[in-house]
Amino acid sequence: MSKSTVLAFHYAARAIVLTGFALLIVHLVRSGNLNLYIAERMQFIVKLSALGLYAVAAQQLYSAIRAFFEKESHGPDCGCQHEMPASWGKSLLLYGWFALPLLIGYAVPDGLLGSSMASAKGVQFAPQTTVVSEPRGGRASEPAPSPELPVPSASESYVDTPAPTASKPAAEPKSTAQESSSPGSAAAAPDRELSPEELDLLFPSDNFTEAYAAYGKKLYSRDLIHVTPKWYIETLTTIDLYRDAFLGKTIEISGFVYREAGMGPKQFGVSRFAINCCSADASPYGVMAKFGHADTLETDEWVSVTGTLGTTSYNDIDIIQIDITKVVKIPAPEDPYVSPDFDFGLEQR
Repeated sequence: MSKSTVLAFHYAARAIVLTGFALLIVHLVRSGNLNLYIAERMQFIVKLSALGLYAVAAQQLYSAIRAFFEKESHGPDCGCQHEMPASWGKSLLLYGWFALPLLIGYAVPDGLLGSSMASAKGVQFAPQTTVVSEPRGGRASEPAPSPELPVPSASESYVDTPAPTASKPAAEPKSTAQESSSPGSAAAAPDRELSPEELDLLFPSDNFTEAYAAYGKKLYSRDLIHVTPKWYIETLTTIDLYRDAFLGKTIEISGFVYREAGMGPKQFGVSRFAINCCSADASPYGVMAKFGHADTLETDEWVSVTGTLGTTSYNDIDIIQIDITKVVKIPAPEDPYVSPDFDFGLEQR
């Protein structure tokens, strides 16, 4: 085989591989599944890269045509003495390294990261160190035990627990997984609007926590803390940093059901994966939840939960926990992953 024909083969192989990667990106964009692999803020760059891949593939195809017709008997000369693989075996090995992930990308169905990956990486239930707030008033009273919840039927798409009645519920044995009281929990439902000085005492800060303290003051004024995908990490971090200030507050959060060996029969994690760039750097975040009929929820099932913030001890670490009052089963969102907001600090000023 002539040298020009060998060169044409190499150029054509490169053109095919590059086109394959460009088409894979286009396929993911059109199917709406690009967000399963790439963070939203990086998607524009990935889409532009598809155009670059097309352009380089076209140049390689042009070089292959010229080499085949012996109009170009050698490759581009950069003075570095690059040489093409000398044998078919080396050529197949070289291009196989690129073709294999490309074939996997087309053959393997797109899917969400779930409990199996979360278990391998470990869900972060306590992302930050608690900042001790200045207590307001005296010591808080012990929280009332949770009432027994009705068992939902298997056909129900949601579980909605009734509000506690005026009658006294049956007492539940105290355990290490039960919510603990804190001096700061008395501030969770103030009977008046706090002054700026009182808020500063409740949300002390330094250079690192200044943005979280400012955001915490905003969350503290709300009757319901709704954890949105935009500030999922920032909201959980703020609550964990100033957990004493938020004890007794009502929170609403969504995620997939996560379980591991150390959890009690009524406990599970409401979790989501956070990605900075792509799914390869995904880290699972979540919050512990306590529900009387947690066994009615399947692992990896997506739920939206509403409940009261408390604390519990897990793996000898104090973490926040939601005492659930309402669970709604929901479909997995189109954009299931969350990302840190690098403008979070600027938006709190």
